[in-house]
Amino acid sequence: MMAWIGWIIAIAAMAVLTYICWLHAVMLKPGKADALIVLGYVSKDGRIHPLLKERLDEAYKLFRQYGHKYIIVSGGAVGSRHSEAELMKKYLVEKGVPAKRVLKEDKSYNTVQNLIFSKQLMEQYQLKSFIIITNLFHVRRTKYIMHRLGIKGGFYANRSLRSIVGFQMKLTFLEIRAFRLTLPIINRAINDQNN
Repeated sequence: MMAWIGWIIAIAAMAVLTYICWLHAVMLKPGKADALIVLGYVSKDGRIHPLLKERLDEAYKLFRQYGHKYIIVSGGAVGSRHSEAELMKKYLVEKGVPAKRVLKEDKSYNTVQNLIFSKQLMEQYQLKSFIIITNLFHVRRTKYIMHRLGIKGGFYANRSLRSIVGFQMKLTFLEIRAFRLTLPIINRAINDQNN
């Protein structure tokens, strides 16, 4: 009996480890593109959450390295009276990004809307290529949403053990629930596009 319990625990541990590796071992491609799109993250009381700061710092690093035309910051007023996009733009401008190179998408309340409204902004500015900046735990779901919506682009995130263990581990497991909650939102968006 004890041997069976040991095997069950070992199999469960392997399944969890496989899931964590699969979620975080996604292909990332920094490089040239017309724009970087930084996906928002709930920022309460006008303060930027550490996970959002990580996204912004990665965008700033890539912007300086590759000279993208624009950084699109995407996020509505979810946890604060100020939109995530407004807080994000302020942060990037204070780091030295010229204000005219940061475009705000401030209507979205979830990842599906982030992508749809950012794509509309890209069309408005005649931008053809982009790289999504998010956190590692969030790339797989974002990639799936883009695939379903017919949007093509690259991805980049901070892939450090410190970030994964320190900030992202709990959210890694919450992504299962978030993925399930995203499915009806994607279906509604596809129906809206087809009507």
